[in-house]
Amino acid sequence: MAKLDIAELTTAIRTNNLTWVARENTVATLSEATKKRMLGVVVDEAALRAEMAPRALVGAPPAFDPAVDWRNRNGNHVTPPKDQGGCGSCVSFCTTGLVESMASIEKGQRLDLSEADLHFCSNHGANCGGWWPSQALDEIKARGIPDEAAFPYSTAFTGADGAPVCKLVPDRDKRAVKITSWNALTSAAERKNHLSTKGPVSAVIEVYDDFFYYSSGVYRHTTGGLAGLHCVLVIGYSEAEQAWLVKNSWGTAWGDGGYVKIAYGEIGIDTTYPFHGAQGVKIPGTQFSGWEDLGGIITSRPQAESWGPNRIDVVARGTDSAVWHRWWDGSSWKGWESLGGTIQDGPAISSWGSGRLDLFGIGTDHKLYHKWFQGGWSGWESLGGFLTSEPAAVSWGPNRIDVFARGGDYALWHLWWDGTAWRGWERLGGYITSAPTVASWGPNRLDVFAAGGDSAMWHLWWDGTAWRGWESLGGVITEAPGAVSWGPNRVDVFARGTDSHMWHKAWNGSAWVDWQDLGGILSSGVGASSWAENRIDTFVMGTDSHMYHKWTV
Repeated sequence: MAKLDIAELTTAIRTNNLTWVARENTVATLSEATKKRMLGVVVDEAALRAEMAPRALVGAPPAFDPAVDWRNRNGNHVTPPKDQGGCGSCVSFCTTGLVESMASIEKGQRLDLSEADLHFCSNHGANCGGWWPSQALDEIKARGIPDEAAFPYSTAFTGADGAPVCKLVPDRDKRAVKITSWNALTSAAERKNHLSTKGPVSAVIEVYDDFFYYSSGVYRHTTGGLAGLHCVLVIGYSEAEQAWLVKNSWGTAWGDGGYVKIAYGEIGIDTTYPFHGAQGVKIPGTQFSGWEDLGGIITSRPQAESWGPNRIDVVARGTDSAVWHRWWDGSSWKGWESLGGTIQDGPAISSWGSGRLDLFGIGTDHKLYHKWFQGGWSGWESLGGFLTSEPAAVSWGPNRIDVFARGGDYALWHLWWDGTAWRGWERLGGYITSAPTVASWGPNRLDVFAAGGDSAMWHLWWDGTAWRGWESLGGVITEAPGAVSWGPNRVDVFARGTDSHMWHKAWNGSAWVDWQDLGGILSSGVGASSWAENRIDTFVMGTDSHMYHKWTV
């Protein structure tokens, strides 16, 4: 391994009419010993022979798309490039990245998993030596990988002279993500078919001295000796460019933001070593479906309610500023239907009994308006107030409704129907920068959530005798949250983050469970409902102004 002269390397690239660009970067300037330590593939010769063994083709040759990039394939399913540092942990990084991508594709969940746990706490051992991808995948299948927060990679190097150690994770089995199976891919068509239809794959490459200097374009080995073997994640390919699209684990200062295009047939990527795919991701805790497009053209976040098992009613504002309604009747989605009105923002919906719906919206005069369904839809009635956000509504018992909204003073205001008359408005204080949301997990219990002036999510609750809070639940949210309860002492809250993904936080009866990334690209806050224990249905507006649906499975 030798340090290259960048001017000579650039001249060699031009002389050979190649299309990639070299430059000095933070990896290229590392010591030769450090660069050598970063190449952590140790070939398992028996596994290599078995995985590369020719297989008889059954049926027609596999079909594949002309180009694939899993960063833009019905959403972004590739987690950002990470930095393995001067440790031979590339196999753990590429296989962890593979599982993170497959969790997004199969489960609609964005995960950040612990490479440190996989590399230092598995049968690999607490050292910076390398291993083989299928060995790592076997470990993921058997014992799984917990979340990054359980064992951050940066905290692993606390042994003597900075040696890595294994950190024992409390409740590890309850946090570990597993795969059901993995497979080796050998032929080019088979690999492209997998990338077209299933997801990214891990790959082994031969790293030469010039690879450390890659900046952009389609890389072809140009000059310099072989430094060692390295594991990367292939996230796509381009037939037009005749290249594989690859995510590396040397940080974003290397390459094209951490990515590289490698020409077909170069550095052993598709000739000497197999690709590895993974399937059947198993995630502990609450599981969600992918996103379902329910159409429409809406201009607000949807709000949802259920008045009985297998029933959901969803409302949102349309382009005509009226309220539009769609519902699930137990077998199919019905609607859209217009419920009229002229509202400033999204409507709210609640139910206190079977076949009963109460609908609320803010009029152009900033007052609250109410419409209800019980055998047929009523007209609109004004409930007064001076409000500056969409409302939120919930019922904790028969003939009971509680409504919340932000006032002109940015405080939370409360109005309620007690079975005989409307009471309030009542000022509950706080300084909120979004519309509120509310859930109820039992009689005379209310939990209210909203974004605060610090963009964190704040919580206020009525415990049956008094209002408690406000308390900060952290996070950075950019739209009104949504909240729902599917059982006693249980609350699930959803919000849009700064990455436009949907994030989930839950009260499990004794503690708040940390934020969970559920992906998607949201253009609104979240509406949520529940019609059974452990059942949650969430609704958002997408970038195309359609309504999208995601639910627990």
